[in-house]
Amino acid sequence: MQLNPKGRDWGAIVNFDDLGKLYTVLIVIWTAWLFTGIAWLIWNRRLPFVRIRHLPVAIISTLFLHIYLVKIMMAYTTNGHFLCSAEFWIMSVYLPLGIALFQANCTQLRSIAERQERLLARHASTDSQSPPRSLSLVGRMWTQWKDLSQAHKSYVFIGVGMLVQVIMTAAIYATSPELQGDWSSYGDLPYNRGQGKCRRSATWVPSAFWQLFWTWVYGPYELYRIRHVRDTHHWRLQTILCIVAGLPGTPLWLGALFANITFRPVNRWFVPPMWLAPGIIVMQACTIGFPIYETFEYSKAKRQHADSLQSASTMVGSVDYEEKKDFRVEHSAETLLTAIHSQFTGRTLYSKAALDFALHQMSAPLLHFAAIKDFSGENIVFLTSVIRWRAAWAQVPRDGATGAIAPAARSHLFSLALQIFTESVHEKTAEFPVNIEGYIRKDLLAIFEPALAEEKRLSGESGRARRAHAAFEHGAQQNGISLRQMRAHSQLRWDASKQAATTTRGTNGSSTDLIAPPSPDQRSASHFDSTASTPYANEQDPFSFPPHPAVAPLGEPELDVPVEFDERVFDAAEGSVKYLVLTNTWRKFIGVEKKQYDSVNSRPAV
Repeated sequence: MQLNPKGRDWGAIVNFDDLGKLYTVLIVIWTAWLFTGIAWLIWNRRLPFVRIRHLPVAIISTLFLHIYLVKIMMAYTTNGHFLCSAEFWIMSVYLPLGIALFQANCTQLRSIAERQERLLARHASTDSQSPPRSLSLVGRMWTQWKDLSQAHKSYVFIGVGMLVQVIMTAAIYATSPELQGDWSSYGDLPYNRGQGKCRRSATWVPSAFWQLFWTWVYGPYELYRIRHVRDTHHWRLQTILCIVAGLPGTPLWLGALFANITFRPVNRWFVPPMWLAPGIIVMQACTIGFPIYETFEYSKAKRQHADSLQSASTMVGSVDYEEKKDFRVEHSAETLLTAIHSQFTGRTLYSKAALDFALHQMSAPLLHFAAIKDFSGENIVFLTSVIRWRAAWAQVPRDGATGAIAPAARSHLFSLALQIFTESVHEKTAEFPVNIEGYIRKDLLAIFEPALAEEKRLSGESGRARRAHAAFEHGAQQNGISLRQMRAHSQLRWDASKQAATTTRGTNGSSTDLIAPPSPDQRSASHFDSTASTPYANEQDPFSFPPHPAVAPLGEPELDVPVEFDERVFDAAEGSVKYLVLTNTWRKFIGVEKKQYDSVNSRPAV
């Protein structure tokens, strides 16, 4: 192996010996892999588990880190033929900014975990949101700041920190003749020797401070904040590996730079900044590699369960189940698995029918898993909301002769559908818009966007995920009824209708048989008779007030209902989201929970 016996000696020629060639080949191969991975992620950016990782920040941080990595990997080969001032700016700005943006991308894990928990809490709660209060300018700014996600708050802090750092770096550069090529303070030195002296001056200490802050202060803080996160995307593992890998670099770099006698034999072949390279490579490999690995894992699982999957075109409305309305976490995953095992076995656990069973019977465990571990709770929220909305459509009063829905009831159904659209579909108003095809979203926009603009005009609100139909609220206030009471009343009337339903039982008469929904005749004769008595319609019952607006609407409808609006308006979106849940979240849920279920049921009885 041919080597320069002096190593990096700040000589007049570059070190293009075998070691220099090895460094060059390694960085070329790594650059090719990295940019191939980045291109692959951009091409697959619409995959849900790629989309949630905030790809632009991940790519920018990776590129900033790579600029510095290329420089230090070529430091031995260039042998000092690289401007000290250029390296100073790269070390003081590009490297800390890359590390800071990387930490901000790690913050995305904590941010999305907290936001999914809030989504779960909102969906479990029956309380309506309080109306907005009139606030001062400072109050509005404080409210907006509190509403920001942790990721966006970290961007603000990083922006302020980097602004301070750039100002400090510019001030140090302007007051340091050595960085500008004036090495008279070192004596009469040749050019390359002056470059070496320049790299050991005290002007590099502030850049080391920023690196130490991001790796030794902010990084461990992030690890502490995500200590309870247990996700299915290996995101927590990725964050731990990246932060831990970045810890040794800066102390070792400082030691190699200033403890020259101790590190001199090593510095000859492994230049001081190279101690930062392993951590940077691990950061880049995890940031780009983990999403790619998850995609291959996802594709492999899809092939394994291909026989259980059905076409997305047959996803909607194939099975009727009794609605349990269990949107609080009252059922455990074990309860759901027990119920599913009574209906499905083997590979049919992964089937669309099993998923439909869970969505209709007891969706709370699946919602909890999706929000807390898979970060896809918005999909389950959307599917269960559509199920409830479709059930409401089936129960509305109709004209006895024509079968047409009453105009006021149709308007209220449109208002409920508009709420689903704004909270789960519209990219400008939904915190977590469901991942559906562009043409499906475009069709829904054509139906709901005019009403969204009209409702915004009527309510005077900003329209951000707060849907309140004007006639609905006005009529409720006139009757002294709160939104919470109305929801509770709807629940009670729903339960009452189920008592009149026909029970469909199999030959085995098991307790897991399903209850069929009431027929249209039964619904028109009992449930929608506003004067019909129910077990709850008595003077002692606190819920004995006028019926639900879908039955006897309160006030006049305010929104124009498009002629295209019908009970199939969400079919395409529901099919797309359900297929995504079936091939991703449901597979993970069954895999994780089935292991726990089998381990519990395999224990010998005491």
